[in-house]
Amino acid sequence: MRFVEESGSFYDVGSKVGEECRADVLDLYHKTVEYLAKNTSLSREQSMVDVAVRHLRTADELWIPSVDFLRGLARGAAVSLEKVALTSFAEEISCEKCSTLVMRTQDRRYLLVHNEDYTEFYRGKMVLLDVTFDGFPRLVCLTYPGMLPSLAGSLTAKRNKFFRIATLNNSFWFDAQPGLPKQVLHFRASLASDIYEAKDWLTKTPVSLPTHYTVACGRTGQVFSVTVLNQNTSDVGAVILPIGSQSFCHTNHLPNKSWKLKKDDPAGGSSHSSVIRYNRLQDLKAHELPQTHEEAFKLFSEPPLFRNEAGSATLATVVICPETGDFWLRDADPSAEKKDWHFNL
Repeated sequence: MRFVEESGSFYDVGSKVGEECRADVLDLYHKTVEYLAKNTSLSREQSMVDVAVRHLRTADELWIPSVDFLRGLARGAAVSLEKVALTSFAEEISCEKCSTLVMRTQDRRYLLVHNEDYTEFYRGKMVLLDVTFDGFPRLVCLTYPGMLPSLAGSLTAKRNKFFRIATLNNSFWFDAQPGLPKQVLHFRASLASDIYEAKDWLTKTPVSLPTHYTVACGRTGQVFSVTVLNQNTSDVGAVILPIGSQSFCHTNHLPNKSWKLKKDDPAGGSSHSSVIRYNRLQDLKAHELPQTHEEAFKLFSEPPLFRNEAGSATLATVVICPETGDFWLRDADPSAEKKDWHFNL
């Protein structure tokens, strides 16, 4: 795992991240193309690039700083913007496979736990960022080389009008649809001043990739489950539910849905482990729920409780306590020189 600490404009921070990840970005671009060719309906590299460039244009209209970051990333990594776009928007073509658990500890604070699971070739290549963009508070987050920040878990610091905001994401197994790039909405929401602004960004429609977020505010103690769908997959665009004192969990399928799907949830056939992981989380008794980040690491980062399907690997485990501003991370790479990280914002 690479660690980057930087501040400045979106372009300058992106350039620094690109420089630090230069050895990985081009190699992972080729691996991403190969992965998408095997796992999606797009078999030609140019077709993938065309989709990514369309999302890049939409991103420029939606929130210019996201494209500034990607331009800097491309410059720093010494690759074309089109290659960075394909890598960054790969999830708009594919999806990832993660698990999230939210519970209250005995001192009545929320603990958010998340396994970031994706393809094996990202193991050891993840990027941990401690960055401050001009005009925004400090942001600590986990992401992928060649992609936008915050995609694998994030927490912002409290500053002036900004509250601490935490975000986590589990994508569904639906094919990406025409719509707004989820990655841009997620990145922008992670820098929101409060939880209401974060929810507004996460639920802009139509979103290209049906997905689920857990979003929390450290100042107010609010935590929300945010399910974002698409008119081609569901009769609703977004379902926002507060998470109360009971524990809450989510994987990559649509449990206990109260809305009508236009397409069957493909997780049951494409990713049976999503349902298994969800049931195992649901079955946890109150005394089995972790009370500390150490207990959360033990529960989430040690198989076989959350073992994924073939072709997917746990890349890292993130634990966040928004109220105290604590962000813990465990690198799942067995060869990592430093496995455990801690930040207090």
